[in-house]
Amino acid sequence: MKKITAFLLAAALMAAILLSGCAQQAAPTAAPPTEPPATATLPPTQAPVEPTKTEAPPPPTEEPTPDPTEEPLPIRLTDAAGREVVLEKLPERIVYIGRGVYMPLHAAYMFPEAKDRVAGIEKRGETASDFLSAIIDGFDQVPVLEANPGPEQVAALNPDLVIMKGLAPGQIDASLELLGIPTVYLGLETPEQYVVDIENLGIIFGNPERAKEIQAFYQEKLDRILEKTSTLAEDEKPTVLMVEYSDRGGEVASQVPPPGWMQTIHVQNGGGNPIWLPEVSNETGWNITNIEQITSWDPEKIIVIVWYTIDPVELLETLKADPLWAGLSAVKNDQLYAMPSDIYGWDTPDVRWILGTTWVAKTLHPDLFPDVDIRQEVFEFYSTLYGMDDATIENVILSAIRTGL
Repeated sequence: MKKITAFLLAAALMAAILLSGCAQQAAPTAAPPTEPPATATLPPTQAPVEPTKTEAPPPPTEEPTPDPTEEPLPIRLTDAAGREVVLEKLPERIVYIGRGVYMPLHAAYMFPEAKDRVAGIEKRGETASDFLSAIIDGFDQVPVLEANPGPEQVAALNPDLVIMKGLAPGQIDASLELLGIPTVYLGLETPEQYVVDIENLGIIFGNPERAKEIQAFYQEKLDRILEKTSTLAEDEKPTVLMVEYSDRGGEVASQVPPPGWMQTIHVQNGGGNPIWLPEVSNETGWNITNIEQITSWDPEKIIVIVWYTIDPVELLETLKADPLWAGLSAVKNDQLYAMPSDIYGWDTPDVRWILGTTWVAKTLHPDLFPDVDIRQEVFEFYSTLYGMDDATIENVILSAIRTGL
């Protein structure tokens, strides 16, 4: 009976303890605040949840900026012969051949890259260039080909480009291309053609900015002239004869240029009336004339183009003393001139053509160009286009000019 009573008492005590615990858990808690506490934390048994991040959209895909030093491939240009020329890379070994080879040479050397890329030059009567020797170190060591070289002689110099002067393909082109050697023609005959040729040289040398600088120099000088001469009335333009005088082989000869040639363009752009044009029959080459024809024209002004073996000062004195020439109006009025030249004539379609046009304009219309100093024009030309210093210009260029300054 005592065991039963003890058991019942223990059971009653256990029940009381359990009821007490339940009552504590059921006790009401304070109402939660209307705003959650700023420092509220998650229960320790729950892992923190990272807030969801909104991914920014990727930036639009942009084309990579071209590297200005990277060589665009292939290189394409249309040359003076109207051919599309494709070069796989900028040429590093260039050979210059053909008639009038000094003209593309002089044009090329206006680019600083040219001196490191000349691999050979054809030997012509006019190739011996004290001018280039004076401004290019080592020019005299450039390999020289004999006149009219065959494709094998050209290929022996291992060129990756051959440059020639011309407006139509020549016979050597096909042979060189069979050997894998591309060719480019430069026209170099008119101011308009020079714009194209200089642009193509800029492509060939990978220096289009230099090409623009050269083009701008020529254009600025030409615009200065045309701004005044293009507004002249016909009766304000003097009749002009530009005649080449030579004594090659002991034979005296005189001839006039056809329309479209640089010599004729000099007169037209310089504000003169080329008196010989209506009677020119050969439009692709020089036209032989004589003193009888010149007398019938009797121009107001005469500009003599002197063959390089003749001293222009001596020639002018000789012509003035000649009874046939002395009777011409131009000679009587002291309007007989010799076209200037330094190492090369300013009448030719060489790079010096802008000096020629400037001199003609100044000579025909000194009242329109009182501020033009031909001597200063020479300094500006050679310093801008060839980087020559004043002393070299004085000693090499100006010292060679016999008349016209």
